[in-house]
Amino acid sequence: MNTNEQANRLKPTDHPGRETGTGAAAAASSTGVRPNSSNPEDYYVFHDEAKEVEFNRHDMPTPWMNYLSNGTFHTMLSHAGGGVAFYKSPQIWRITRYRFFHLPMDRSGPYIYLQDRKTGEYWCPTNEPALAKPEEWKSAHGLGYTRFTAKRDGVSAKTLYFVGPYENSLIWNLTLTNEGTVPKELNVYAYAEFGMMEFMRELQWQCYNKHQVSVQYHPAEALVYKYGVENQPKPEETPLVYLAADTPLAGYDGDREEFIGSYRSEANPAAIEHGGCTGSTLLGGDPCGALQFTLVLQPGESRSINVFLGTAPDEAGVLEAIAHSREAGFVERSFGALKENWEQYLGSWESVLPDKDAERMVNIWNPYQAHRNFLFSRNISFYATGTFRGVGYRDTSQDILAVVPFDPELALSKMILLLGQQYRDGHVNHYFFPNEGWDPVTSVHSDDHLWTALAAWDLLAETGDAAFLHASVPYYDGGEGPVYEHLKAAIDFTASKLGPNGFPLMLRSDWNDQLFRVCREGRGESIWTAMQLGTVLLKMIDLAAAAGHPEDIAQFEAMYEAQRQLVNSTGWDGRWFRRAIMDDGRFLGSDEHDEAKIWLNAQTWATLSGMADSEKGLQAMDSVRELLDTELGIKKIHPSITTFPDPADPLTNYNKGTGENGAVFCHANTWAIIAECLLGRGDQAYKYYRQLLPNVAMDKAGLWRYKAEPYVYASNLFGPESDKFGLANVSWLTGTAAWMYVAVTQYILGVKPVLEGLSIDPCIPSDWEGFTVKRRFRGCLYDITVRNESGVCKGVKQITVDGEPLEGHVLPAYPGRSSVKVEVIL
Repeated sequence: MNTNEQANRLKPTDHPGRETGTGAAAAASSTGVRPNSSNPEDYYVFHDEAKEVEFNRHDMPTPWMNYLSNGTFHTMLSHAGGGVAFYKSPQIWRITRYRFFHLPMDRSGPYIYLQDRKTGEYWCPTNEPALAKPEEWKSAHGLGYTRFTAKRDGVSAKTLYFVGPYENSLIWNLTLTNEGTVPKELNVYAYAEFGMMEFMRELQWQCYNKHQVSVQYHPAEALVYKYGVENQPKPEETPLVYLAADTPLAGYDGDREEFIGSYRSEANPAAIEHGGCTGSTLLGGDPCGALQFTLVLQPGESRSINVFLGTAPDEAGVLEAIAHSREAGFVERSFGALKENWEQYLGSWESVLPDKDAERMVNIWNPYQAHRNFLFSRNISFYATGTFRGVGYRDTSQDILAVVPFDPELALSKMILLLGQQYRDGHVNHYFFPNEGWDPVTSVHSDDHLWTALAAWDLLAETGDAAFLHASVPYYDGGEGPVYEHLKAAIDFTASKLGPNGFPLMLRSDWNDQLFRVCREGRGESIWTAMQLGTVLLKMIDLAAAAGHPEDIAQFEAMYEAQRQLVNSTGWDGRWFRRAIMDDGRFLGSDEHDEAKIWLNAQTWATLSGMADSEKGLQAMDSVRELLDTELGIKKIHPSITTFPDPADPLTNYNKGTGENGAVFCHANTWAIIAECLLGRGDQAYKYYRQLLPNVAMDKAGLWRYKAEPYVYASNLFGPESDKFGLANVSWLTGTAAWMYVAVTQYILGVKPVLEGLSIDPCIPSDWEGFTVKRRFRGCLYDITVRNESGVCKGVKQITVDGEPLEGHVLPAYPGRSSVKVEVIL
């Protein structure tokens, strides 16, 4: 084994002075604080029937988040109760404050405090932030909700946070039970720190803006927060914020300084320690909402309090929303509807697999994460502050792919939104701000405009209905045209921007944003974009036929063949495909260089596009396995860059093994899985898939090295050339989610919509004996059983539908049937 192979296969826990062994909770550094448990189950456990992940500790390595949302009102909430609420946009309508990167971490949040009125002691059901901790505590994330169960001094508290479908509000459902033998007299406080909505303006101008906000007490027993700062982007759409409950108030505060006090924090609010809320309101200052309730619980008695943090357009709307929320049964109906919505959404797919880690991910957490990506693009997470990204064109185009199987209409509406950012010449805005109304980011990239065709083809395959291709959509710079015309304009734009070697010009960059340095003089070319173009051209051939434009097919076929020949000649380096051509004509991704010799995307997309000659495709993916694969996923490049191509101007500023410089870029790993499936190598494809299942990667890296959530994918893991190999970075909002879902459902399990129907062509590990899938497709439930008695990876031997043999492996649509029974023999 050579030195590079040894580096790639170094276990992240094999370092002096650190805990070792698969499953050990490796310390983050030799000087870091070690956890007092190395068993993952001491921290979390999955409850698959309930579709929940439960947490046994509040002190995780990082806040493990959930997204509560009805599509308009949103809350990002951690397992310990920290988080941020916002209306539509975290840029201009951020309701509460969250202190990114600050200590103490994971502050603030929608907090509840429970105080014994006799002793004065107080604690929080979320565990944080009060200094006194529960004697017993658990929390759990479910689909659209987060719950907490806690107990202290004979009082048990069950708290449920969720955003329901009927009002734009975060509902805090608190149930208290006196499990002791004597009455309990309690003060209960609900607290949220309001932000100044426009997050960046708050950072820059809070000294003036704070004079223009107010919190007033309304006789309907509610606090109403108004953000009325001059020169807002959309003042007419800025809502009022209310904090109310269905229980009579004993006090309130709207001034943060009155409730928290000087030189204090959420851990020790002055109002709680000094007799209760002060009745403060606010006409300028730092706003908050604090509600106080008093109650006496007899032994064995339970009481519920529901708190509503919400938005409405005006005072009348506030009163209407509060009245609606206080109706008997409102909270129960809201939560029931939330659960029902997710049952219906996920009902499009159900699988039973030999690998229960994979089964859980594909049935529950992967589509759930992909839906949240679809809502928020890359906007706000524990890692992203929600200040500048808006809707990324390439990001959201890819996010659509994992929503199409569950809600084609929702997917189509997002695609139409994207196409409205396209110019008549075919290029698009890089990202844009549909809620905020800000000017878009207009940098022109070689790949952005091409992604939409993949979503369009998937929509056509899912529904079988080409009508949407004729729908008229405006161009960003004026005029309008049918969807198909937009898609063709994207092809024409790329065709008009070819470089001296015939490959597409890199323009600002391609999918690898860091590559802007190879094309600053405008001559750099992207060999990868040629492969992406090829993938899209194959889809466009189908779309042209479906849209009634057969005259375009010859053009697409000729362009595909020209790029295919270039990829296999100029693009081939001997053992792998080159990545790009720099401004000065040198190749990027060549064995002749000491750094950045091989790039993952060029190897995978050569096969995804069908462009690679068969032997070259196999050799390229063999090189991926030899040079890029690690125990924790496939690196993006090898070796990492320090001085290439010029020590004075290296290609990247990323440290070795991080980000785009030798990290395990999980998003790009998905395409390696698909490529190996297309090559028929199911064992290798599944190796790549399984090693990035979040809980599997965490178990191997160690919980305290991996740090991020074990139930959702991360964007990247630090690579073996980093001293933090295995550290997961930028979780939740990542293209990994959509493409992992596509990879596992359509290529490993092989249940893929195509224009003619539903293709069944699995590529699985040879030791799998089979699996089952229930897939709803074009109104019919396909109940599919796959048997692998021959121990192969790929190859359909026989298919029967309701006992009748089927020719080939594509099942037609069955519009007259509610379900069909499909038996597949490999």
